[in-house]
Amino acid sequence: QLASHVRADYAYMYPPRQTYGPVAEEDLTGAVKRSLTDFADGPVNLYLHFPFCEQICGFCNLFAVASRDQDLIDAYVSTLLRELTAYAPLLAGRTLDTLYLGGGTPSLLSPAQLARVLDAVERELGADIAAIPEVAIEVSPSTVTPQKVREFHQLGINRVNLGFQSLADAELAGIGRAYTAATPLRALADVLEVGFDNVCVDLIYGLPGQDHDSWRRSVDTVLRDAPQTVCAYALTLRPRTGFDTRGYRSIDGADQYAKYDYVDEQLRAAGYRQQTHVRWARGESGGYRQKANHWGLQPLVGLGAGARGYLWECDYRNGYSVRHRMRVLRDYLEAVPLRNHSRTDGFLMDDEERRRKAMVLGLTDLDPQWYRQTFGGAPDDHFGPQLATLREMGLLESAEGRLRLTRRGLRHRDVIVQHFFSRQVGERLLAFDYDE
Repeated sequence: QLASHVRADYAYMYPPRQTYGPVAEEDLTGAVKRSLTDFADGPVNLYLHFPFCEQICGFCNLFAVASRDQDLIDAYVSTLLRELTAYAPLLAGRTLDTLYLGGGTPSLLSPAQLARVLDAVERELGADIAAIPEVAIEVSPSTVTPQKVREFHQLGINRVNLGFQSLADAELAGIGRAYTAATPLRALADVLEVGFDNVCVDLIYGLPGQDHDSWRRSVDTVLRDAPQTVCAYALTLRPRTGFDTRGYRSIDGADQYAKYDYVDEQLRAAGYRQQTHVRWARGESGGYRQKANHWGLQPLVGLGAGARGYLWECDYRNGYSVRHRMRVLRDYLEAVPLRNHSRTDGFLMDDEERRRKAMVLGLTDLDPQWYRQTFGGAPDDHFGPQLATLREMGLLESAEGRLRLTRRGLRHRDVIVQHFFSRQVGERLLAFDYDE
């Protein structure tokens, strides 16, 4: 057994958000400022959260609100830009390596609203949008028109992330999408025609009613168009989501692994390289630069209601709830004018937690020399027993000067990395009750 109290979660961050808690205002503010000024010798990444959606999907436990109210969106953009202005002095002189517009559904914004946001980034941070290696936006297929995506491209956006989830009509209806598979396929064609550097398609396996045949058809159909990046996520069932309300609370693990194996085999055969257990890329432009930077411990500043920031001395969060979504949005709109930020809670990092974070997020492909330079010792100096166990089980290997999960190790990555969780993090996870 690799870890006690193993959870069936995608560990896309460490510590997990379920470990966040109240932190004194002066402590969290101090940690944010020190992280962005005392450790200011490298690039920074910016995430802007737009929580507006056409509907809340059955699986969704992200912070989102079901609204297309343009007046509300305009007010939100104004508040977000005020928050950006407040952070600007902390980011002075930093190179902006990635800019990600996430949600929610940021593609609900008009090109004019997005232009306002990007203009502010250039003005406040001294950045040149055209020079940022990755400027990405999450797009709902139903919001796409040929004209709109052309205008996105003209604004300097070079990566589009299309949230397909499925190409089976019944599965789309089960999620809550009010369209058939024709809509995402048309959206993909429109986006590919424009010529973005990187187009990513997201799929989910484990949806209600999904069988192996429908999963294969979704994967095979996406592969026919060969977007630069494909992400395949195992469905995580959370309390208080639409699926939970409908009684969908468990998935057969063997069935899930079989679906993972299929997408992995098909993508590899089609010339994609596996970057993580959820992402495959082809060509020079495929991949997800901001995620790679975050997993490499570069600072990520998150702005907007529900956004999270991942910094050297702390993680922070700008509010969250799946029960009271509009309240969180209202709190954000009120907090920023009063305090110039909307941070509500977080997690203060120390040396031990930073080392653990490097292992949890980096073990897919870890540079031991970087680790030694960063933490003053080799990975085996700090985590010898854990790494020895993984090697003995054939889950970890040393190759080309890197420490990497084997192909079998990648298959079980979310279980393996829990081997490196601290006692504090484990206890907070066990105490968390999702009553948010």
